[in-house]
Amino acid sequence: MTSAKPPLNSPSAISFMVITLLCILIFLLPTQMQNGFLLSLNTLDSGYYWQLFTAHFAHSNMWHLGLNITGLWLIWLLFSEVLSIKPMLFTLIACSAGLSFALVFFTDIHSYLGLSGTLHGLFGYALVRELQYKRPSTFLLIIVAISKLAYEQFGGSVESTEALIGVSVAIDGHLWGAIIGVLCGCVFIIMPRIKKDA
Repeated sequence: MTSAKPPLNSPSAISFMVITLLCILIFLLPTQMQNGFLLSLNTLDSGYYWQLFTAHFAHSNMWHLGLNITGLWLIWLLFSEVLSIKPMLFTLIACSAGLSFALVFFTDIHSYLGLSGTLHGLFGYALVRELQYKRPSTFLLIIVAISKLAYEQFGGSVESTEALIGVSVAIDGHLWGAIIGVLCGCVFIIMPRIKKDA
């Protein structure tokens, strides 16, 4: 976590505002229209391929929406200085699309909605970028993130969260999002070094 925060009119903050607004606008649509945004294997087979991306901006209820928007802005508060606009937008797109493909091909999830998987990816990306500063707080956050993912993967209870948001917690979505985000972070650390050595 860096010392000085970019202003709220910075590119990273504006992109977070756009994501927040998009999530709210989709949530305010009639339920039948909202259903067209969520990722469903049944409708995907019928050619609804946009759901691979739009599902991440749809939410089941106000709690689900509020938790994810809170998580989004918490990431900005913690990591805004390492969230350069182009790498960050690439990571958001890669996490959203990559996560959808991972859910379709490598899990038994039949439907998905919500920003949490992509947020795990963005968090993973930011942690990798933060490693260059070697701050103790970064390593603490890495331990917390790994512990959370391990807790979910090895059967930790998520019933209270599921009761709150009204849908199952897609723990595999969290894991795949984090993996893709970490990979994106590594790419953007390695690329400048390759160009420098070329």
